[in-house]
Amino acid sequence: MGKVVVVGDRYTVSLFKLIGTEGLVLDDPLNLETTLIKLKKREDIDLILVANDLYNPVKEKVESLVIEQKKPLVTVIPTPFSQGQPLDVKGLILRALGFG
Repeated sequence: MGKVVVVGDRYTVSLFKLIGTEGLVLDDPLNLETTLIKLKKREDIDLILVANDLYNPVKEKVESLVIEQKKPLVTVIPTPFSQGQPLDVKGLILRALGFG
């Protein structure tokens, strides 16, 4: 079974590390494209979770990387600072890995 990697702000990455995921903190959304290119080359990763606060400002630039990506699967997730419904982190990861 491959790894789950979360890319986001310090708070979001820290929360996901509590459940055992690897994380990368990015302060500048402009670095997201380069980060995704590096991560997709890694054979040990099955799922990359990208905080929507990083994704939205550069959506047009990185959208092709997210859509074309088969493995690892790239998914955009809300953060605690995003408006929207509460996120069931455990359920999201289990469904992404085929267990939910």
